[in-house]
Amino acid sequence: MKKLKYNEKTVVITGASSGIGKKLAELLIKKHSCRVYAIARNQDRLDGAKSVLGENYIPYRMDATDKQEWTHFKDFLEKSNTRVDILINCAGVLPEFKKLEKTSIDELESVLKINFLASVYSIKELMPLINERGAVVNISSASALCPFGGVSTYTSSKSALDSFTVSLGCEYKNISVSSVLPGFVRTDIMKNQRLNEKEAKLIRSFSADAEKTARKILRRVARRKRRIIVGKDAHLMSFLYKFFPRLAPRLITKFLKKSGLELFNQI
Repeated sequence: MKKLKYNEKTVVITGASSGIGKKLAELLIKKHSCRVYAIARNQDRLDGAKSVLGENYIPYRMDATDKQEWTHFKDFLEKSNTRVDILINCAGVLPEFKKLEKTSIDELESVLKINFLASVYSIKELMPLINERGAVVNISSASALCPFGGVSTYTSSKSALDSFTVSLGCEYKNISVSSVLPGFVRTDIMKNQRLNEKEAKLIRSFSADAEKTARKILRRVARRKRRIIVGKDAHLMSFLYKFFPRLAPRLITKFLKKSGLELFNQI
């Protein structure tokens, strides 16, 4: 399959008002003159991004976990005779690090909806509108490469998304389907964590830059890579689990518990 060209394409991005999603939108608009349909729940953030990125950033406020809203969005595109070249599912949430027994059913279901089902809904509705030789990109997580204690809801949701994406890629010949598994990135994904200033600074110190991460993702998606691991920590987790599948999760969990960070006190 030929290399994917970005110039002047029509792109749909969920979670496009902040973090990696916003950086992807910015690069696609500024560097490749793409039209980006930016999907997110926060209208203020969407409006703020549009004021910076201009008319090619088309904000569309919706809850990506509501399948009916995806049907409405599909109708909206069809009425304007809009076809989609690239769909990027970037919306996600990282709940507090804690044992499953401390996690409510409501919280568990919410995480699964945002991190997994929202992507399933988007693809189910929009796949008929995606152009031949187009692309679907799902942003999973390095936690899907090596599970460990304290993140059972998050890991299960991102692992489900990764497996779903790989399976989906086997069903389509002309549309490339990519699963992206990034490590820690400097975004607001840690907003649900109870971080003190010292811990926040520590996490920022080993987290990758969001723009650099977005650039790497776009380069590899252009080469139509099916599974894209981004970040040194992600590669390390992949290596450890590949060669030590029983030992690595327990060692990581033990390390986090003994780290002395309040962030991991509930593991």
